[in-house]
This record gives sequence, structure tokens and C-alpha cells, in this order.
Amino acid sequence: MSHSKYHKRGRSLYLENWNPAATKHINTCKVCGAQGYDPSIEDEGFVHPSPNCTDTRHRAMLEELTRAYRPLPLDDMGRCECCARVMDGD
Repeated sequence: MSHSKYHKRGRSLYLENWNPAATKHINTCKVCGAQGYDPSIEDEGFVHPSPNCTDTRHRAMLEELTRAYRPLPLDDMGRCECCARVMDGD
């Protein structure tokens, strides 16, 4: 079964159906609604969180999130960099 139609930007069969808990790592800007993954998942501790946790699940989650989204860091108020720059007047 081909899953290529689910690999468009922001769409993933894995994230939507097989592991919907992975959506907690998706950031959404509160101003413009842009979505992206939390850059902290690229840290070493995400793939190898603890000895008793299987890292294959985290690795699959990381691969799907990076394939479907771009990194989107948010500030304290939940704004992306572009919205923060416009709202702060810089």
C-alpha cells in the first residue's frame, strides 16, 4: 500500500491515524496559525529518553514530524518568530 499521498507538507498517515499522541510535539502559532514541529525533538534526549523506553517509537515519531513539518520555535506568548518581529515592531 502506497502512503505517498500522505507525505504532503503537514499531512502524515502515521501522525493522524497510527500515533495521534505525536501531535503534542506540533507547535501552532497563536497569531497566524502556522504549524511546525517543536525544535526540542531534535535533541539527543528525545530519541533516547530512558533505558526502559523503546527508542524506535520516538525515532519513527521524529522522522514523521520532520518529514511533514518544518521547525517552528515559539516564544513565551506562543508566537512564531515572524509574528513576534511584526508585533514588537523590530
